[in-house]
Amino acid sequence: MGRRAHLQAAIVGTLIGVGCIVLVLRQVDLKQSWNTLGRLNGPFLVVPVVVFLTNLPLRAWRWQMIFPASSRPRFGDCLAVLGIGNMANFVLPARAGDVARCILLGNGTTLSGSSRTLATLAVEKILDGVALIGMVLFAAWSLHPPHWLFQILRVAAFVFSGAILAVILLRHQTRSLTGVANRLLRILHMSFLERGANRLLTSLSDGLSVVDSAQQMFILFLATAAIWITEAVLIWGLGGALELGISLKSAVIASAVLGLGLMIPAAPGGLGTYELFGTEAFKLTGIASSGALALTIVIHAWVYVVNITAGLCLLALKGISVAQLRRQVADEAPSTAQP
Repeated sequence: MGRRAHLQAAIVGTLIGVGCIVLVLRQVDLKQSWNTLGRLNGPFLVVPVVVFLTNLPLRAWRWQMIFPASSRPRFGDCLAVLGIGNMANFVLPARAGDVARCILLGNGTTLSGSSRTLATLAVEKILDGVALIGMVLFAAWSLHPPHWLFQILRVAAFVFSGAILAVILLRHQTRSLTGVANRLLRILHMSFLERGANRLLTSLSDGLSVVDSAQQMFILFLATAAIWITEAVLIWGLGGALELGISLKSAVIASAVLGLGLMIPAAPGGLGTYELFGTEAFKLTGIASSGALALTIVIHAWVYVVNITAGLCLLALKGISVAQLRRQVADEAPSTAQP
């Protein structure tokens, strides 16, 4: 069942990616895009190198700080697992890198053992989602974006509002939710799962303990803002490398649109959806379609190469091969259904 789900996710994601590529190719001049790529200015690539060396440790530190103080992993472990998970998201379908992060850092291979890590990932995604929504609202205020951007914004607001509500309920109504779960299991004649379900909900709630501290949440929001500023600087630097003269304000807008666009399921690495939303994002900032596609390709290639390279190096340090990681995700992720 696990392998079938992975195969279905890969097929659906690939079809979506191909569809997005077709939409992009219908609106650009590939010859002009190629000419733009030929203007790549090497010295400007120092900027994205510095950004990556800042962004990844910053994301790892934020993730570490989301964990409860009593069970907080070491910074080095968070950095290694985050780097490996990012790489897995580029080579495996259905955001399998997030599953890999739960498996590699969780205490055990079942959902009960890894649920605390899963809860911290939920907080992490909510922080990023709120930041992206704020950045898109900034884009709506400073530009005249098309209707489709408001549609994405509505969907994102609905998704993350629901996620925030779920986190609050799980954290502060754990006992009530446990009682409901137990009653449902008894109705279904599955009382033997009650103990595991209780441990699961308790562990998830424990992983969300950071939401109780306004001070910690404020620090996490500041860290999230810094993370997305570095993402914008990356785009600004690569835009400069192509001599497109993109402003930092435009880079902020483009990074927000790209981030929300990647919420859509797609092929591994976001192939297709990345190109479509990147091209549309840069067109919003005044760049012609061909230049927008060229810049998106450079950004996507850069992000792909550095994340794959960093992930492979971190895998080697941990003594794990890519094949072993793929088997762990495929074989152990389905077992998380058994608490």
